[in-house]
Amino acid sequence: MVTNLLLRIVHIELLSSFSTKEILELVRMDSRFPPNLLDSIWFEEGVFEREQHRIYLDVLTEWLFSKGINPEQFIENMFSRFTSSDFMSSRIILRSFLPFVRKFYETDDVRRLSLETLPERQSLIEKPLIIFNNPVDNLRNDIMIFRCEEKHKLASNYMPWLEALVRYAPAFLNCAPYESIQTVCYQNTVVETLSKHNMPILINNKAVSLNGRVIGQVVSFSEVFQNLGISWSETSETSIECIRVDEDVTESGSGAVLLKRGSYYGTPANITKISYQAGVTHQDPFAKLMRSLVRQEFDVWLPVQKAHEALLNAANDSVVITYYKSDDSISVNDHHLMRNVPARILRNLLREYTATGREEYENREFKRDPEICMDPLRPNFESRLNRVVAHVEKVSKYFEIQRHRRGGFRFKPNCRIVFKEE
Repeated sequence: MVTNLLLRIVHIELLSSFSTKEILELVRMDSRFPPNLLDSIWFEEGVFEREQHRIYLDVLTEWLFSKGINPEQFIENMFSRFTSSDFMSSRIILRSFLPFVRKFYETDDVRRLSLETLPERQSLIEKPLIIFNNPVDNLRNDIMIFRCEEKHKLASNYMPWLEALVRYAPAFLNCAPYESIQTVCYQNTVVETLSKHNMPILINNKAVSLNGRVIGQVVSFSEVFQNLGISWSETSETSIECIRVDEDVTESGSGAVLLKRGSYYGTPANITKISYQAGVTHQDPFAKLMRSLVRQEFDVWLPVQKAHEALLNAANDSVVITYYKSDDSISVNDHHLMRNVPARILRNLLREYTATGREEYENREFKRDPEICMDPLRPNFESRLNRVVAHVEKVSKYFEIQRHRRGGFRFKPNCRIVFKEE
């Protein structure tokens, strides 16, 4: 299982950039999405199976392509906005850094330490191996190696999201992102990467052609080690053939680069090169996260919260019922329904239902409430309940109150109920 950190960042960007109708189109785009997808993305303790995580980002990428949007530009805009604002998932991020707080205050290179602690902090990237090279002219060129062991579960559009998550990690800690991040080797094959874009590949005498144009060569995986100057422990893999791409291949609608010049595809592992200035530090690396954590409790989070609630309501055919304390009234989807004692009866019922899911109620429970029946000797509750039932009939497509037995009644929801008090 992996945390929902990246999907939550994505979700906030979608809520900020697209309408409820458009996001709903995405949510309903793939039958493999779990029924509780939106809740799993939104709640801070949300987790996903690794395959479900890949599927969502793969489908999202295709959705962006369908709208003529370059996914890598979307990702860049998303992280740039996310790390420069208070819309961070601060608790999730802080939780991952907690075991290393002292180290980050003591280090002379925050960005190197961020990369060094990555294997223990980040569950999205599967058991990464970090190779640290000595700085040259105060510039580090470090290598990250990781692989998806279940090759049949690879997602063709997954890597740009992971690259951005790694690149922007120092920005959570009051430091600039890494200057450059480049995936040199992809486990995905060229065919897998282009499969959804109607781009047939032809391989002849190790030359790789697309639409009659040679774009790359079939080479041995060992060529990668020679170029990067690293050794490979799995010697049986060095002779594996892969494809080196010599010309960029772009997607026509968005201009996104699908195959990157100088990268290798169909390799046994993913290899990413991270370049950045050495010796960058900050006297209080967690100040930004702490400020964001405080701000989120107040108005900065409200627009995003409201956009998410609107999406939930649309996705689940929900009704929003609001009790207003100021005038003792209840509205359904912002339309006035009832006030005074009938509103209080429905309010108490909805408090219990939304807290416990209970649907069966006894009249005597309400007769004992002085807000509803002020005279315990002459409670007159049944006539008050009749008024509630009459009002509720106007909105019966959302919920009903059924007087199905003496001394009690049933609350029957016909859709998802969202109850709030203001």
